[in-house]
Amino acid sequence: MTACRFKRGSPARAVAYVRISTDAACASAPEQRQAIEAWASREGVEIAAWHEDRGEDIGERPGLVAALEALTLAGAGLFAVASEDRASIAGLSGPYRSAAGERGARLVTADGSGMPDGTHRCPICGDPLDLWPRHPRAVCGLCKHEATDEAGRPLEFFNTSFGGGFEARYADTGEPRDSHACVIRGVRCRADEARFGGIVIEAIGGTA
Repeated sequence: MTACRFKRGSPARAVAYVRISTDAACASAPEQRQAIEAWASREGVEIAAWHEDRGEDIGERPGLVAALEALTLAGAGLFAVASEDRASIAGLSGPYRSAAGERGARLVTADGSGMPDGTHRCPICGDPLDLWPRHPRAVCGLCKHEATDEAGRPLEFFNTSFGGGFEARYADTGEPRDSHACVIRGVRCRADEARFGGIVIEAIGGTA
């Protein structure tokens, strides 16, 4: 039986995040909320919780921290922001986007900016992805966190240094694992170092 470290949230439920900076061109909180509400109505998505931050200090974002926690509490599978520039300001294009994935949710933008066009999809779950020509069978960020060994023990993968490298270990004990092989939802996969650092997992076909 495959062990999962988190429960994938419902694709019909979202946590919404609004960030206001001092930039005069920045959309106001009501405008961002209106955009997210319109998107939710079109897509038939329930907004389970709203969280907001104000100001430029990227080190102080209690609203974002609360929004990430709310994903798990609400069982939400979507983390909604108004637009790509709001996602960038929020830091969601980096570690916080990964943090949402670790909680079973994926980032969506109300206006569709910066989002995959749907022509390429995760080979495991079918979620839309940006095509990565060097790794055409790469799995999505959500599925990466469901990787196990052949017996169902959860795995984690890391770079060995800032410049790259590859390391695998068991998530339940921290014990190192000398293998690139893993299994996601019964599909055999391979984890490796990405070209410019980070970890990529690709489906290689066949069932475990």
